[in-house]
Amino acid sequence: MADSEFRRGWPIVLAAAAGVGLGVAGLLTYTAGIFAKDLGVAIGLSRTALGAAFFLSTVMLAIALPLVGWLVDRFGPRWPAVSGSVALSAGFVLLGSVSSVAGYMAVMAGIGFFAACSTPVAYTRAVNAVFDRSRGLALGFTQLAIGVAAMVVPPILAGVVATQGWRVGYHGLAAIALAGIVPALALPGKPGPARSSDIGAGAQMRSRTFVLLLLSFGMMALAFAGLLPHFVPMLREGGMSPQAAGALAGVIGASVIVSRVVVGWLADRIEAPRIAAACCALCAIGCLALSWQGKSLAWLGAIALGTAMGSEADLIGFLTARYFGMAHYGRLYAVQYASFMLMAGLGPLWVGALADRTGGYHVPLLVTAGGLVVAILLFLRLPKVHAR
Repeated sequence: MADSEFRRGWPIVLAAAAGVGLGVAGLLTYTAGIFAKDLGVAIGLSRTALGAAFFLSTVMLAIALPLVGWLVDRFGPRWPAVSGSVALSAGFVLLGSVSSVAGYMAVMAGIGFFAACSTPVAYTRAVNAVFDRSRGLALGFTQLAIGVAAMVVPPILAGVVATQGWRVGYHGLAAIALAGIVPALALPGKPGPARSSDIGAGAQMRSRTFVLLLLSFGMMALAFAGLLPHFVPMLREGGMSPQAAGALAGVIGASVIVSRVVVGWLADRIEAPRIAAACCALCAIGCLALSWQGKSLAWLGAIALGTAMGSEADLIGFLTARYFGMAHYGRLYAVQYASFMLMAGLGPLWVGALADRTGGYHVPLLVTAGGLVVAILLFLRLPKVHAR
């Protein structure tokens, strides 16, 4: 039956993967650094302002996501996804025309709100509606495209910016985002099949399981996600060369890609909350290794951080669908995803502040490990979900 699901549903997985990779999750975060130096010269954008703009964008995204979920549940995934691609493309065009820091921050906030339909909400709903026994693996392939976009787009974009300038670079990024219309149009035009539910979305959000799921992934994101942007500076402070630190940052990306497929495959066979707990444990071990041994075990820390990032993206959609069904999936997943994004956005702030206060990353790494232990305990309290 699993094979028959893929024979029937592979076009949806392919379209969803392409759409997610060409959406805000695949194109905004991983390309921002390419423009930072030029924007600093052109409009006076500081590192602090860059970080503040990203956090503002994250907040606006979180505000918009419940509305996106309602739209997807009500009208199906196709047209919300199309509008998200158009909005993201328009946002990049506007970024290419900014002339002040205030203008940059305003456009970033607008991208967060209006391009929220290009997040995985619509795409994972389409995949979940088609897959059941192989749902975890299908979602893993869907989220895989974010990692692919993170590897492929930045080098190409960096070449454009170096030769043509940052404004042309943003226009090129807008063209890439606009290509997301093609996979979006391949999604179902109506909501996928879902069993009717006597329990409304509001009641499901107030349930113990939903709240516990929210706390589990929120704690996981708050604990570890803040280390991702600090990983290279941490290694540089530990005496590692820029080239070696950059190479290990690439290991994080590779680990994200591999873990998304592996964790998705495992979720179809093993209790998903236990997989999440195991990934948290691996990440905690990696943080302790970084804290005690520094650069000599940095490879382990890179693998652990990438595994945690990859597994979280897979399992949020998987567990939401398994616990609550598809009748209100868009709204329920949107709230879970918004919480994850907010906690992940807060992470770099507390890690940076604690590192500044303590004079290094030793204490933040220990705090991260402790936070992951709390996440493990929360995941182990979730009810069983195995469908086979």
